[in-house]
Amino acid sequence: MDRKDHDFVDISTRSAGATKSRKENTKKKTDKKTLTFRIVSGVLAFIFAVTGFACFWVYKNIINSSNYESVKTNYTDKNKTDIKVTTPEGEVYTGPADTEIVYGEDLLSDEYVLNIMLFGADRYGDQGLSDTMILLSIDNRNQKIKMTSFLRDTYVSIPTYYQHKLNLAYALEGAGLAISTIEANYGIKIDRYATVNFSTFKDIVDILGGVELYVTDNEIGYINAQIAYNGQSDYLYASEGMVTLSGQQALWYARNRGGTFNGITYGGDDWDRTDRQRNFLEAVITNVKDASLSELIQIVNSVGPNITTNLKKTEVQALLTKALTYLNYDIEQCSMPSDGTWSYGWNDAGSVILVNDWDAARRDLAEFIY
Repeated sequence: MDRKDHDFVDISTRSAGATKSRKENTKKKTDKKTLTFRIVSGVLAFIFAVTGFACFWVYKNIINSSNYESVKTNYTDKNKTDIKVTTPEGEVYTGPADTEIVYGEDLLSDEYVLNIMLFGADRYGDQGLSDTMILLSIDNRNQKIKMTSFLRDTYVSIPTYYQHKLNLAYALEGAGLAISTIEANYGIKIDRYATVNFSTFKDIVDILGGVELYVTDNEIGYINAQIAYNGQSDYLYASEGMVTLSGQQALWYARNRGGTFNGITYGGDDWDRTDRQRNFLEAVITNVKDASLSELIQIVNSVGPNITTNLKKTEVQALLTKALTYLNYDIEQCSMPSDGTWSYGWNDAGSVILVNDWDAARRDLAEFIY
């Protein structure tokens, strides 16, 4: 038999009943598929509607609850006062301040890196010394978040004023002058800023159910000493290691730079405190990415009103839409001035950190951020 005759099937030889039965079975299967598709689609549509509304609510409340405040940062008049510092060894250093200042086009920047200066305040609305200064750099080129602490006692030239500790710039004219001071001395461009009441993080930690941090016996002792001294009750019963801290405990951890309580001295300095603050922020960031929607909403309600920033609403929205991406970036830390570029000194401003090699400090910062 020919192959084409063998393979040929004449559908006209099938019975009408068989054909009808096949059509009915096909229709039933199609109806079931359609029904299933509609149920799944409906459920997904409901989920997306709820989560979409919730996300919109979060975006809207963060944007509307934060306090927008533009700042002047174009302080271009160079300070002519000479720097004069006495080192612990009795040596006197002098030099013209305007040779150490960087302005305008000479500032380093990168379109793929967003530099946001974070200023920490113990009391919201009180324009005092900025003891907490952390530069948050979102590096989209290398997919990293980088945190740089600037030591408050660093002796710098404050544009249009004089030489003093870095934290004084904020007290003189607020965030704008503080930003200009960091830019002028360190040579990097700061894109935006946010001033946050550091106590706000206490509420965030409690909402998250605590944050896990490695604490030493010395740090545990300091936390409990501060709690006792301030008449609080949230004592930390733990030993050295990874410990889950409550909001109040975490806040004392972040503020710790040593001290003496009831005759007991707890070691530490401002370098240690800046390390703890970055560790604390990293722990919060890690916990936030695992937070539930209800926790995020509570965080928004707590944080939003306590933020003052020059981030525009469209910029805040853009950051929030990419938040899940940013939260999965690797986190790196450093402090400025960098090792080998500074020494301790003493002058009318008190005990200061004297940068002996600004070129090296600027290079180290640039290499870290960019």
